[in-house]
Amino acid sequence: MYNFEIKIFNSFSEELKDCWLKFENKSSQHIFQSYEWQKLWYEKQQECKQPIINYTILIYENNELIMILPFNIRSCYSIKILSWSGFPFSDYNVPLILDDKTVKIEDFNIIWKQILKIKKFDCIVFENQPENILAKKNPFFHFLDNKIDNKYFGIKLNKKFEIKKNELDNIKYQKNRLEKLGKLDFKIAQNFDDKKKVINFIIKHKIKQYVSTKAWNLFKYEFNENFFITSNLAMEEKAYISYITINDEIIAAHSGYIYKNTCYYLFPVYKEEYKKYSPGKILLKKIIDDSKSKSLQYFDLTIGSENYKKNYSNNELCSGIFLQSVSLKGYFYILHKKLKVTLKKILKG
Repeated sequence: MYNFEIKIFNSFSEELKDCWLKFENKSSQHIFQSYEWQKLWYEKQQECKQPIINYTILIYENNELIMILPFNIRSCYSIKILSWSGFPFSDYNVPLILDDKTVKIEDFNIIWKQILKIKKFDCIVFENQPENILAKKNPFFHFLDNKIDNKYFGIKLNKKFEIKKNELDNIKYQKNRLEKLGKLDFKIAQNFDDKKKVINFIIKHKIKQYVSTKAWNLFKYEFNENFFITSNLAMEEKAYISYITINDEIIAAHSGYIYKNTCYYLFPVYKEEYKKYSPGKILLKKIIDDSKSKSLQYFDLTIGSENYKKNYSNNELCSGIFLQSVSLKGYFYILHKKLKVTLKKILKG
């Protein structure tokens, strides 16, 4: 007979820190579930007085910690919503699971019932849930009624992989064209001033890109911009900022992370006036080569099914969204959310 217990934390206390950091070394997760990243994200929400309560759940089996769930409860008017922490920066929303633990459906059902019994929220919105957590199955994808919402692409660097010849030929052609304009350099930001310069470039040109494509501008909100800047400057060992220059002028840049032998490709951007030279693709090729030289195991192109990601990938994953109401108020919120998800799929189609 297995005995499951849960413990809930509403703050990033020293006790939670101690448990989490020890568990990170013996569990499977992504950068977005690291203690450092999660704490920083929550602090930036609190600084801007966002209506969010930390709701980290630790799962114990026979007194042994087997799982950490980085949740929060956010308020939308008077509706309380249980979500994974990290929106909109967390491309992967998964639990941290002990490496030698396989969560079976009967185990998961017991744990899930205990979570639902708490009744401190009106509904549940779990987005960006990949089918796998590295080599392990994600129980929140397989054992909940998820709807397929998106895809992830990446490169297993330890497998034989070559970028398609036509892509390589185009990159070489565009690189030669750029070199006729001046000295072309690939750089990795190392010091504070260099990082700050590149971060400002990324924010400036990302906003221009959002406006020109009529996409949602995440930098419209102060807490998002603050988190983006701080995470790149404070997480020195994990942040990975690279760029290419022509005669010392930045023309393309990228901000991501390196964590547990994986490079996360997250915020690429280029100067619009150089678009015809494909500087983004040239930079992407340089980052892939750099990841290989660092002997990383995986290059993660993260969420989104853009065509260029398919061309550079030898691995593909599905992403799911799970919606459930717990109260009458939550029912109407989830109904509204489902309509939005359906409309989004229709527009994509």
